[in-house]
Amino acid sequence: MRVLGVVAFAAGLLLMLRSAFPMDAGVDYFSDASAAIDALARGDLDGFFHQTPLMGSFSLLLRAPFVRLVFDSSLDTVYFAGVVPCLAAVAGLAYALRRRMTALGRPAAAITLVTVVALLNNGVFRSVHWGHPEEILGGALCAGAVLAGLRDRSLLAGLLLGLAVATKQWAVIAVIPTLLATSHRRIALLLVAGAIGGALTLPSYLVKPATFVAVHKEAALAGGPVGPPNIWLPFASKRSEEARKAASQGFAYEIPAWLSGLTHPAIVLAGVPLGLLFWRRRRSLKREDALGLLALLFLIRCIADPWNNDYYHAPFLLALLSWEALARDGWPRLTVFAGAALAATFPAALVTMSQMSADPLRYCLGYLAWALPLTAWLVLSLFAPARAAAIGAAVRSRLPRRLERAANVARA
Repeated sequence: MRVLGVVAFAAGLLLMLRSAFPMDAGVDYFSDASAAIDALARGDLDGFFHQTPLMGSFSLLLRAPFVRLVFDSSLDTVYFAGVVPCLAAVAGLAYALRRRMTALGRPAAAITLVTVVALLNNGVFRSVHWGHPEEILGGALCAGAVLAGLRDRSLLAGLLLGLAVATKQWAVIAVIPTLLATSHRRIALLLVAGAIGGALTLPSYLVKPATFVAVHKEAALAGGPVGPPNIWLPFASKRSEEARKAASQGFAYEIPAWLSGLTHPAIVLAGVPLGLLFWRRRRSLKREDALGLLALLFLIRCIADPWNNDYYHAPFLLALLSWEALARDGWPRLTVFAGAALAATFPAALVTMSQMSADPLRYCLGYLAWALPLTAWLVLSLFAPARAAAIGAAVRSRLPRRLERAANVARA
C-alpha cells in the first residue's frame, strides 16, 4: 500500500505539472487588467480610474511597480513581471505553512511536498496562463487571513482579508471562515477588513460611480451563458449562433435569466448555513478546520458558477492544501487528487473555455464525477468526521483485495 501511495502521488503531481504546457503570456490580461496597470506604471492616475477591469484595485496597484521596471520590454516580459508579486504571495503562504508544520512536528517529506504543491499546482499554472494572477494572490491572502486568525492575530487577519476583498470580489467568501478561525477581537477584524477594502475600492467609485456599479454588477450577477463544467448545464438550453458571436462568453448554452441572477448571490450565501453549522459543532472541531470550511466554500463557488473555469480553482487548491497541512496529518492527498482530476477535466490545450461546448456532456459529467463526491467528502470530514473515517477505513481495507484480484486477472 505504501508503494501504491507513492505511485499515486507521483502520477497526480505529473498530471498537475502537465497542465503547465502550453502556457501563454496571459490570454485575458491584455483585454482586462493591462490598460489599468499600464496607466499606473506611467503615473497616469486619471487614466487608471477610467479603466474598468473585472477585479479590485489591489492587484493592479501591486503589479504596477514591477511592470514599470520593464515597461519598454516585450509584452510577454511586461506581463510576467506583473505576475511576480502574485507568485510571491503564494510563496509567502508556503513559507507560513512550512513554519507551522515544522512547529507541529509534521514529517519532513510532507513539509517538502506541501511546499512544492503550493507553488507548482495547476491552479497557479492556469491562472498565469489565462492572465489572471490576481486569483492566486486573492487565494493566498484568504488562506493567510484564516491562518492569522488561527494565531489570534486579528488585526493582521483583517488586513489580509481586506486586501483579498480589494483583489477579487469572490474573496467575501472568506469572511465567515476567518471569523470562525479567530477566538477574539472579531469586531476589530471586521473593522480593519472593511477599512482596508473600502480605502482601496472607494476612489474608483467616486471617480466613475456609474461605470463602477455596472462592472461590479456584472461580476456579482452572472449572465445567461453557461459552460459545461458545473451543476447548471442540465437546466440550460441551446443558444443561437448569433447570440454566441455577439457575446464575450461564447458558450453554446444558457440558463434562464432569473436563475443566472441567483447563482453568485447563492454562492456567497452558502457560507451562512455552513458557518452556523461549523459554529454549533465547534467543540468537536479543530480551529484549523476553518481552513477546511474555506476550501469547501471555494469548491462550491466553482461547482455553482455558470462560467466555471479551471483557474477558478486556484483559491480552492490553496485552501485545501493549507487544511491538509495543518488540520490533517500533513500529507496533501486530497489536494493532489483534486489537482490531478482538474488537469484531466480541463485540457491544457484549450484555447478558449467555450471550446468545451463542442462536447458539453463529457466535460460536465467528467467534472461533476469527482467534484461532487469531493464536496460531499469535505462536508463529511468537517461535520461528520466519524462517518468519514469509517468510510475511509472501509475503502482502504477493500482496495488491496480489489487490486490483488485485478492483478490476478491481468496475469491470467
